[in-house]
Amino acid sequence: MSTQKNQESTRSSPSSHSGQEDLISLSSNVFKVRRTLLEQFSRIERDMEKRAKTHQEQFASRDELNTVIERLHDFRSELDNVLLKIEEKIQTSAESMRSSILEKPESSAAGREGSLDEVVKGLNPFNLRRTYHEFSLSLRSEEVDAFGFDPIFDRFVRPVFEFLYTKYWRVETYGISNIPRSGPCLMVGNHSGSLPYDATMLKMAVLKEHAAHREVRFMVEDFLFHFPFLGSMMNRFGGVRASQENAQQLLNAQMPVVVFPEGVKGLGKLYRDKYHLARFGRGGFIRLCLRTRAPLVPVAFIGPEEIHPMLARETFFASLLGIPYIPVTPTFPLLGPAGLIPLPSKWFIHILPAIDLTQYGPDAEKDRVLVYRLAQKVKNQIQEVIVEQLKNRRSIWMG
Repeated sequence: MSTQKNQESTRSSPSSHSGQEDLISLSSNVFKVRRTLLEQFSRIERDMEKRAKTHQEQFASRDELNTVIERLHDFRSELDNVLLKIEEKIQTSAESMRSSILEKPESSAAGREGSLDEVVKGLNPFNLRRTYHEFSLSLRSEEVDAFGFDPIFDRFVRPVFEFLYTKYWRVETYGISNIPRSGPCLMVGNHSGSLPYDATMLKMAVLKEHAAHREVRFMVEDFLFHFPFLGSMMNRFGGVRASQENAQQLLNAQMPVVVFPEGVKGLGKLYRDKYHLARFGRGGFIRLCLRTRAPLVPVAFIGPEEIHPMLARETFFASLLGIPYIPVTPTFPLLGPAGLIPLPSKWFIHILPAIDLTQYGPDAEKDRVLVYRLAQKVKNQIQEVIVEQLKNRRSIWMG
């Protein structure tokens, strides 16, 4: 009798496996169709918005165009939900069928087939995408501030920056007490390193070593937002797109803010020009302090210039990508993506005493001569500290 049942299950097994494979294939096809449709709808939306900007006279009104785009977006969302439900039903059917045919009398065989079943299940495109979204959502806070700062994501990536701060670059910070325990302040530093590692290390220094363990927000150059994911990741970690309005809003919220007046020129300095500060813009950071009455704290960085020693800047292909330059270093692009790994130079951060600008009247920000003179004073003060400290540095790697 048992022999007969085993034979029947053996006969039914191939067809069951075939049905299971068909369901998985169907789920994959539905996923592909849904992705294709969503891409087409996104293209249509972008095309309509582009046409509206260049040929607004062809539309009755801007409100009517927005209504069309909104309805198109709603239809896309409804279609996405319907196809998702179809995928889920297919997946449920496949799982129930799989569970009914993979039961074996021997426990060891059942364990092996169960593991294989989990592997097949995990490789299904629907499950891979769902797992990715679940992981991504687990790193997102329910609420973020106006600039996208995400406390959960901040805690998730913080160990990486703590490792860079304590182990990799072995950062030594001096003058941390010059940062106020409360209220706004504008920290102004020299810029280098191709990417804003210096801002993240100053953020870690204040968070770890300051008596009040304050959260720091830092201004991020506009070109970083042209890279996929990089701009949004910096926002979630505490970076803010550089502008006078954003910086003033943060200072009015009593936050310590980091700015780099050299901007892209500082990040893109060639190695032969290292530690020679570029022009400090037009003194916008001075106007910001005069307008908000926030103290100005100069900061000198030593070490970031050597993490990506830039030998040349490529600008032709960079312009096609919408970025100011592509760095050419001893390791990049020669070593490919591995060449983007920063070198382990020894870092020093010197935080200088705060400068009080409240002595100047409310109309001082309109005085160009005063603004230029104060900006030059801050730049020269940072430059002098860098020159003095470089005299005492014995090694790039050991300090």
